[in-house]
Amino acid sequence: MHVTGKILAGFVIVAFLVSFYMTTKTLAVRDAWMKLAQDNEATIKKNDQDIALKTRTLQEKRADYARTMIGWDREWVSAGAVVDQGGRLGLQIGTSQGIQPGQVLYVFAPVDDATSVYLGDFKVEQANEQQTRALPNSRRRAADLKEGQFQNVRVRTMIPNQYVKRLGDLDQSLLTAELSIQSQQEELARQARLAEQAEKLIASRLAELNGKPELANVRVPDVHIRGLLSSIVAEEEMRNAALIEADRLSRELKRTRDEFNTVRQENLKRVEGLQNTTATQAASR
Repeated sequence: MHVTGKILAGFVIVAFLVSFYMTTKTLAVRDAWMKLAQDNEATIKKNDQDIALKTRTLQEKRADYARTMIGWDREWVSAGAVVDQGGRLGLQIGTSQGIQPGQVLYVFAPVDDATSVYLGDFKVEQANEQQTRALPNSRRRAADLKEGQFQNVRVRTMIPNQYVKRLGDLDQSLLTAELSIQSQQEELARQARLAEQAEKLIASRLAELNGKPELANVRVPDVHIRGLLSSIVAEEEMRNAALIEADRLSRELKRTRDEFNTVRQENLKRVEGLQNTTATQAASR
């Protein structure tokens, strides 16, 4: 074979080998890109599912938040709030924020654990542009009327119906308890009056029975001084003495009558004897 042909044959063989190598590398790169595309497609599909799930969760949360906030209405934040000893509330918001006299406000104060404490419901008594003064709207126990200063309180004009019902039930329970306490106090007062009257009546009866020595120098019946019991005993003793004396006198009277009858009988016999003697003497003449 001619040298040139051999050289060309060598170039062809080398070119074939190079093209085979490049084809193999190209196929490997294509397979790698296909696998990567498939993996990316699975990842994208999974991400789309996660996005759809999180979007649905977000929509549900927004709907829950919207439903929750429907019952809360507007909210204001007062930089400071003061509750005095009588339970009256002072706020650093006023008519410029929309507060109106006669409006009922529900006040919440933040605490250290990122939650809130309910201060109560208050009815606006006075309001100017930057200040509001309100009185307790519902009943309070004596222990609830505590002085205090609070920062960044949240003020609302509405709360959900379930909380309104709970507050109404609590207010009714407090009213029932107050009426019960008042009734018990009135009953205790009545019992105290009855006990006092009974003590006076007992003292009066004991004075009637035992007497009042302090009336010794007062011109009153002796029974009031000596007492009913002593007077009864004295009267009984006098009666017994009178009965004994009456019995003695009765016996003496009977004895006297018996003696009188005896003497009378003797006198009658003597008179008859004299009459008989006189008649006999007259007949003998």
